[in-house]
Amino acid sequence: MQKPTEPTEPAGPGRAGSGPAAGLLGLPDALFGDFWGTLKLWQDGRGLWLCGGLSALALELFSYLYFQRHLKLSPCEYCVLIRFAMLMILAGGLLGAVLPKSPACKLPGLALSLAGSVMGLRWTIVLEGINLAAQMDPDYLPVCRSGRVSFPLGIPLDRLLPGHFTPGGSCGVESLYEFWGMTMPQWLLMIFLVYAAGLCLMGISAALPRRAGAAPGEGDGSP
Repeated sequence: MQKPTEPTEPAGPGRAGSGPAAGLLGLPDALFGDFWGTLKLWQDGRGLWLCGGLSALALELFSYLYFQRHLKLSPCEYCVLIRFAMLMILAGGLLGAVLPKSPACKLPGLALSLAGSVMGLRWTIVLEGINLAAQMDPDYLPVCRSGRVSFPLGIPLDRLLPGHFTPGGSCGVESLYEFWGMTMPQWLLMIFLVYAAGLCLMGISAALPRRAGAAPGEGDGSP
């Protein structure tokens, strides 16, 4: 007599095998099923923090290597301030990645990254306003210091890394260069808005309590 086989659970998107591929396939179900719990769980790992911080570093290096070194577009005063904002996001991401489950690293990391995204957004809006004024009035002469910039907290980045943080261009001139149909400030507006929105969502999910009935480790990152 043949032994009846036990029914097997269908392999859904979140249960298909194991490993990175299975994790990627399960993302839609995880996000839609428990968005805040999934985001809280991600924060307790280093991947999300490193992804945010290193992406900011990649953007800063891209602006330096491509726009400044390759295209010979000198950064203006607000350009180097925006690069400083990118470094703040990088520092916040690295701080959060040290001990992502500890509020002592998570909260300062969130605050530092969010401050960088807000400051970068503010400086980008100012630069975009200068661009619009320069486009409407060819005789417009923006007030833009060249050679020295006062960075927040008095950090002398223009002396520590002069190639990256010494302004040499005029505001509203080099930044008018279009990349894939959009000017640099327009790209930066979109980038900083994405950073700010993502960090706000992370802050909200970190403040929310663990979902009732969740298994240990589900929603709080504990083993």
